[in-house]
Amino acid sequence: MKTGMLKKLGLLALSMMVLAGCGGKGADKKSAAKGDVKWPTKAVNLVVPWNAGGDTDIYARLVAKKLSDKFKKTFVVVNQAGGSGIVGSKNVMTAKPDGYTILFGHSGSQTAQQATKTVDFDFNKDYATAGTIVQDNTYTVVAKKSSGWKNLNDFIAYAKANPGKVRYAQVYGAVTHYVGVRMEKTMGIKMNMLDVGAGAAERMAAFLGGQADVLAANYLNVRDYIEKGDFIVLGVCSENPMPAAPNIPTFKSQGFDIVAQKSYELKFPKGTDPAIVNKLSTALEEISKEPDFKSALEKYCAIPVYRNGDLTVKEDTKLVDDMAKAFNEK
Repeated sequence: MKTGMLKKLGLLALSMMVLAGCGGKGADKKSAAKGDVKWPTKAVNLVVPWNAGGDTDIYARLVAKKLSDKFKKTFVVVNQAGGSGIVGSKNVMTAKPDGYTILFGHSGSQTAQQATKTVDFDFNKDYATAGTIVQDNTYTVVAKKSSGWKNLNDFIAYAKANPGKVRYAQVYGAVTHYVGVRMEKTMGIKMNMLDVGAGAAERMAAFLGGQADVLAANYLNVRDYIEKGDFIVLGVCSENPMPAAPNIPTFKSQGFDIVAQKSYELKFPKGTDPAIVNKLSTALEEISKEPDFKSALEKYCAIPVYRNGDLTVKEDTKLVDDMAKAFNEK
């Protein structure tokens, strides 16, 4: 009787140990799914695949400051320019997937590079995407006042009468390339598409120096020239007027379907612990709702827009397909 009771107690204890073990594993999985992981425990490198001073660099530094404050660990912006953003992007893709190297890039170049097969990798499949945090819908196409054109109609009339003569500053396989292609397609014109430098500063220098007649750039980069009257605006590449300059017409309002927004995204090397990816994604969502972050972006005519990793990949994949069709229609 005593022996039987001991056996029953032993089996009960064993069952409780097994259940406790299973419950522990389940709790660990649940915690991991929520991003409950000890990360970061040291400084994190936020790689910007462009030179310092551009829009991507500016937004990366704003986000890095927010992340540093949130996690109490330093997020260091590292500029790795080259190959129109490809060098730095590839460096992150091949980095150790330990959570301490993150790509801060934008959909404008990434989707266009895939659509034109400028890259031999996939931004949507070869990374672990944490999400989107900033959006800039202010891509503005300008010409100099000295051109003699007063508006878009004047430009189109000249371009049609002089096919191939208008020099358009672009980067092949980038958003500037896409905008130029859409202008040609929708307006029925032919421009001289010139690669005059990968960075916004280089394209601006070429434009100001007389090497190009038409420039597409973030509104922030051309705002002062527009306000002084040195540049005329042909159109803004957005669905709706810019809050920063609501009186400047979009291409769509003038009858031309040319839209090119830039979404700034954070991506880890593929194979990074999903719990780390989720933890960063949650932080991005929280930052996007902070009033001071919104105010900081307004100074640069940008807005906070959060998309989780899955939605970012889904929408960017569609954008790649749409761009590829546009390039093939040319």
